[in-house]
Amino acid sequence: MQKYWLPWLVGMPAESSLAICSMIFGGVFERFPKLRVAFAHGGGAFPGTIGRIEHGFHVRPDLVAIDNKTEPRKYLAKDGKPARFYVDSLVHDADALKLLLKIFGAERVALGSDYPFPLGEHEPGKLIESIVDLSPKEKAQLLSETAREFLGLN
Repeated sequence: MQKYWLPWLVGMPAESSLAICSMIFGGVFERFPKLRVAFAHGGGAFPGTIGRIEHGFHVRPDLVAIDNKTEPRKYLAKDGKPARFYVDSLVHDADALKLLLKIFGAERVALGSDYPFPLGEHEPGKLIESIVDLSPKEKAQLLSETAREFLGLN
């Protein structure tokens, strides 16, 4: 793992996904419905592996659904309801950011900078601003409003 800077490139996204899955499968969101949690790096590998995670939940409930019987996708945005947890926008890729918006909803994606670490966005918000098919309202949501809501500043 040390070679090629893999702890930063692969390890951190895997750890974020591990944390999200541990909270979902451990029933944390069920026991604490008002809990507000934000995960860095766009939720890491979680958005790209939600299909595999949910499939495992259904085909091996004896191993996966032992502490929580709630399907993993229940915690994501659906039918106008926002996701149960937040992620930041620091994914360095427009298509990855669009996937976050689809999975979590703009109300649960906040501007991420990763400052002062070396993988941070050099100009925070530049990726958000670069996506032409986002409305001004969606851009404002991502650039400031989600964070303001999370911090109770609205």
